[in-house]
Formats: sequence, C-alpha cells, structure tokens
Amino acid sequence: MTAKTPSSQAPTLLEPFQLSPSLHLRNRICMGSMTRNRNTSQHIPTPSATRYYSTRARHGAGLIIAEGTFISPTGSEWLNCPMMTNPTHAMAWRPITRAIHAEGGTIFFQPWHEGRAQNDLAPALRETGYPVLAPSAIQAKAGKYRFLDGVPGHTANITPMSAEHIKEVVEQYRRSCELAKETGFDGVEIIAQGGYLIHNFLSTRSNVRTDAYSGSVPNRCCFLLKVVDAIATVYPISHIGVKIAPCDNVADIACSYAELSETYTYLIQRLVERKLGFINLSRRGCETGHPNDDFSDSTVRPADMELPTGYDPLEEFGPLVKFEGSETKLMVNYGYTVAEAEGLMQRGKIDLITFGRPFICNPDLVERIRKDVPLATNGRGGRVNYGPYKDPDENYNDWPMAT
Repeated sequence: MTAKTPSSQAPTLLEPFQLSPSLHLRNRICMGSMTRNRNTSQHIPTPSATRYYSTRARHGAGLIIAEGTFISPTGSEWLNCPMMTNPTHAMAWRPITRAIHAEGGTIFFQPWHEGRAQNDLAPALRETGYPVLAPSAIQAKAGKYRFLDGVPGHTANITPMSAEHIKEVVEQYRRSCELAKETGFDGVEIIAQGGYLIHNFLSTRSNVRTDAYSGSVPNRCCFLLKVVDAIATVYPISHIGVKIAPCDNVADIACSYAELSETYTYLIQRLVERKLGFINLSRRGCETGHPNDDFSDSTVRPADMELPTGYDPLEEFGPLVKFEGSETKLMVNYGYTVAEAEGLMQRGKIDLITFGRPFICNPDLVERIRKDVPLATNGRGGRVNYGPYKDPDENYNDWPMAT
C-alpha cells in the first residue's frame, strides 16, 4: 500500500469534509474527547455540559468526540465522569446531542472501560462489588488516587477475564452504543489507548493469557475486533472510528518498538479491511517538540522500549490507512499546532485533525483559525482540566471568545 499522492488542489483544515454519504462534517477540525469531571456523582451530564459542547459546535467544531463514557461501574480516579448503562443516562445526554445538531454539528460517543487502570476502593466498585476486570492479573505500576487514603496507585486486586466476562463486556460495549444511538449520537469512537481495557489486551505488558486472546498479534487484537464488530450491529461501520496510540506510555503500558510495529501494522490492516470510518492516530509517548502535561505523557520510556530517534507513528502507519481506494479516513491528534496540521493536510498525509486541550480555553477555536486570530493559552493552571471546582461552569464555560 502506498500513500495517495496529493493533488494540486490540496484541501485545507477549514474545507467541508464528507466522512460518509450520510454524515457531512463542516470542516476537518475535530474536537477530541476530554475528561472534564463536570458530571454529577451519579455520572449524569448537567446543563453545564450542554452549554459547553453546543458553544463549541456553534463556533465551528464540525465533529465533536464526547468525553469518555463508562460502560459499567468503574473504579476510576475520574469521579464525575459520565456513564451510559441505562435509559436514565441516555436521557441526560439527549439535550446535548439535540443542542449540537441544532448548531449544525456532529457528535460521536466514546465508550470507555478502564480495565486494569482502576482501583477497587473507588466508590462505584466499593458500592457495587463489581470487579476490576482485565486480561491478566498484572498490576499497572502507576496512577495516583488522591481521593483515597494513602494515595494508592492502580489496584492489584484484578480479576482475569473469563470467556463469560469477555462476552459480557463486549455486550456492554454494544448496549452502551445502542443507548447512545437512541440518544442521538451520530457515531462512535472506540478508545483503544491509554492503558485501558482494550489497550490491555493489545500489549504483552498487561496480557499474558494462554487462550485465543493472547500470545500472537492476531490473538491480542481479537478483543478489539470483536468490540468493533459488535458495535457495527448498531452503527454503520462508516460511523465508527478507533483511537490508537502505538507509542503510549501511560498506566504502565509502553511496549517495545518491535512489538508496537508488528501489533499496529496488523491491527490497522484489519480495521481498514472492515472499511472503518476512521482511525484516530495519536503520537502520545513520542518526542513532539512541544510540552505535554505531566498526567498524560511521559517520553521517558522503560529500558529496552526506546523508540527510534525522531520516530513519528504517522510515517509508519499513515500509509496503511491513507492510500488510493481506502474507505477509512486518517485522523491524527496530540499536540499538533495549526501550522503542523495544515502542512500535513496540504501534503495529503491526513484527512482530519483532532485538537483537544486548545478547545478548553478557545471555545471559538475554529473561528479563530478561520479569521487568523491567535489562539488563547491557558494561564489558569492545570486544575482547569479536571478540577476541583466550586461550580461546574468554573474553568468550563467561562472562557472568553475573540470572535
């Protein structure tokens, strides 16, 4: 497979984009999923979330990927994240999807299972007794649960998933997406990075099973592909994306370059064969030349897991997605500047770009780009991302606009 040669009429970030015949995006700039912890303690979105998302749709975000939403009870360090397990959860999302559609925007659902990146002492698991499920009982040597005594890391109390557990969790993904569709979400982005459940299956750091879900690369990719196929019974495959970060180095998930190269080459080929709507390729874990926050990134990799100097996963994996005849679009994310993204678009390297944190302090980010207004930077400190806060609108709906 070879990359498609860009035409002399190369697209720009602000040109309209057609993801599929029935899903028109207003431009090629997407708002990435961002945990913001502004939901209720019962994991239900509030009117503040409706305002937050609809404001960004009004000011040009063509595709919004909603914050990660749990598909089952969780021992998360994100205590105020949303959940989608029953009609009550779905009803709470309905004002958000309707508001975005009223602004001409599109919103995708992101189903989330944290796998071994949990702690069984967190409220939802302590109250329900639901286990921390993962491929294998290998503790992630990371994490800071500041709300728990002693600030522990991820739990060692892990239940290796049985065949019945796997069947149950695949159904949780499917059912959660079914509720999302009833709620008005236009599509789904599956998160397969971050050291969470799907990523746990992909990596030998967290998966040492001896069944059909471990060992070989095809076996380790099997769980994700089952999830994709299950969700494809709810949404058209053209309305499904998968977010991957081959170089990820969070939650003790980093793997060797040889492993990531082999694993993601195979995985991407299988996803493209299915005519997936898009693959969202993150460069998290690489040296990007830009500062990254201390929670989500570390470029200091474990011994024997170093990357080649100057490594960029786009160069290795991009041509597996973006080639003549491919029906899968290529999206990229993580720390790109507008100039970098525009250059990649002009050279025919990508179809879509995801911006995440810039949308926090730039609710009018797309309008700023369109009018060549400099982007605002966050001068309020790291707490704006996740809290704490006195009011949910604080550092959420109180950012000024320039346009």
